[in-house]
Amino acid sequence: MVLKQKAKQKEIINNVFKILDEAVLQYANEDYIKAAENLSLAHKIFLAKKDIPNVSLCLSLLGLIKYIINPENYFKSLYLLEDSKFLAQNCGQKAIIAINKFAFGQIYYMENKYNEALFYLTYCCSELKDYPILYIKVNELLALTYIKLQNTKMAYACIEKAAQIKSKEIPEKLYKEIKKLYDNFVNSNSSIPNKSGSESSADKNQNTTLLNALSEIARTVNAESNLDKLLITIAEQTKIVLNADRCSVFLYDKDKNELWSKVALGMESEEIRFSADKGFAGYAVKTGETIRIKDAYKDSRFNKEIDKHTGYKTYNMLCMPIRNIKFEIIGAFQVLNKKDGEFTPDDEEILLAIGTNAGIAIENNLLFNIQQQMLKEQKEIFDGFIDTLAASIDARDKITLGHSNRVRLYSELISNKLGLNSDITQIISKAAMLHDIGKIGIRDAVLQKKGALTKEEYEHIKEHVKITYDILRKTNINSSFTEITEIAASHHEKYDGSGYFRGLKGEEIPLGGRILAVSDVFDAITSVRHYRNRMPIYDALKIMTDGKNKHFDGKIVDTFLSLPCDVIIDILISEYKMTLKEKDRKILSAITLKQFADILQKEKPTQKEKNVTEIFNRYYVR
Repeated sequence: MVLKQKAKQKEIINNVFKILDEAVLQYANEDYIKAAENLSLAHKIFLAKKDIPNVSLCLSLLGLIKYIINPENYFKSLYLLEDSKFLAQNCGQKAIIAINKFAFGQIYYMENKYNEALFYLTYCCSELKDYPILYIKVNELLALTYIKLQNTKMAYACIEKAAQIKSKEIPEKLYKEIKKLYDNFVNSNSSIPNKSGSESSADKNQNTTLLNALSEIARTVNAESNLDKLLITIAEQTKIVLNADRCSVFLYDKDKNELWSKVALGMESEEIRFSADKGFAGYAVKTGETIRIKDAYKDSRFNKEIDKHTGYKTYNMLCMPIRNIKFEIIGAFQVLNKKDGEFTPDDEEILLAIGTNAGIAIENNLLFNIQQQMLKEQKEIFDGFIDTLAASIDARDKITLGHSNRVRLYSELISNKLGLNSDITQIISKAAMLHDIGKIGIRDAVLQKKGALTKEEYEHIKEHVKITYDILRKTNINSSFTEITEIAASHHEKYDGSGYFRGLKGEEIPLGGRILAVSDVFDAITSVRHYRNRMPIYDALKIMTDGKNKHFDGKIVDTFLSLPCDVIIDILISEYKMTLKEKDRKILSAITLKQFADILQKEKPTQKEKNVTEIFNRYYVR
């Protein structure tokens, strides 16, 4: 039976890839209706198998084809592509990311948004070689985009590359389409080198180098969040392609009317700033003109101060404004000292091609950094708010001072041990800090009572969980606060369903709530209270073990007991300004809580085990 199931699964896998290949072929042959049907079928199968990369691939091509069938689907298609983009980025496969960008690129090309199309399509150049049909299509679209942007040199480089691709997978229709475009291009463009078809190896190498440089810039755009590193990549690749000695990338600070860069004239990390009214870069930014100079020192616009500052000698120069996607000027390229003569009109076309990607990349990076700074400030405000609420709990009752923070620390240890990602851990951490906020609604006489609680008092103190829920539910600061509320309000739920305030059971209780339950009880029984001293550690660990799958989720207890003793002691003594001695840490770090509990049950422990117990209790009893 098992073998039959495996054979059937293998057959399904083989069939779905055949369906996918057929869909791509139908797309190339412009049979879009059938392509969409096959992609929808493949998408369902991949989704059932949880094959996320291929789910993303199907969504990308579906979004594109739905737009081709009916351009009124523009926004629906972009929504599909955004979903695909999320999946592609999470799976991290470069080819899947490239297919998503290819789909965006073709839609933007068909929408006559050529700068946006170029930005997406350039990335795909070197990432789609395992998909020959799409590899040809991206080069064809790049060529058509460059034609629209009147950059004949780049258009020729791309269409030549597409024409050279040979594969049995390529349908005859697509080959004829590329060949026709190539022939028309060569026969109608006088600017193309060696029209006769005998292109020199030097020209071929230059075209290859140029396309590789643009791909490198595009890859860096998508991977690099550091502005300085992004600018360095752009400058270095520009210098290589134009065979120049140096390249400077200046950004325009409108508020100060200055040009600045850390990637200028080989100055490494030293930032340079000067008035936007000075120099060729300033002239290019102010006028929007491209400047090509044979002798810089003979031109009055040249800012000689930079050469004086750096000791560098500028001879010839190509300077061009950098524009964003809205065609606004955001900076300037300044390429210096061509190694094999003077800069040419071809060099201008090349720099324009690089600048289109660079401008969008730089602005995206600047916007990303602004967004990150805003998020950082919001996080600081949010964390401050959490700390203030937590402090209000401590202010009510000095005997429980530090309880919420210790619950947070235990919960973070458990979360990390479980391998939860940092976002989930942070949500659980904040819930831990706020889990007892409802105690501000409990009467002092009950909260601070030194003796045992009556039945009525116990029922009253139980109300703090519902009060916590009501307070946090109304404090909807951000999207994660709903999760924080649910977790904080479930720390008194029990795994067997006998807890409060909603009587949740098993995995109905949020994972964070199950983690908090373990942390909260352990801290409560190992801390001093009005009505008792801290519980002996043997009894405390026994309560945790006996509560598995009754009070607590057994897996969470096991995870907690797998923690080394030294990190537990660190938390237990955190409020007493004590530190664990290194020699003691070395011993306790080698023993888990579970192993320590086993030692405590032995009638005749070894001398080494007695030593462990003595060290632990020295800090625990204090």
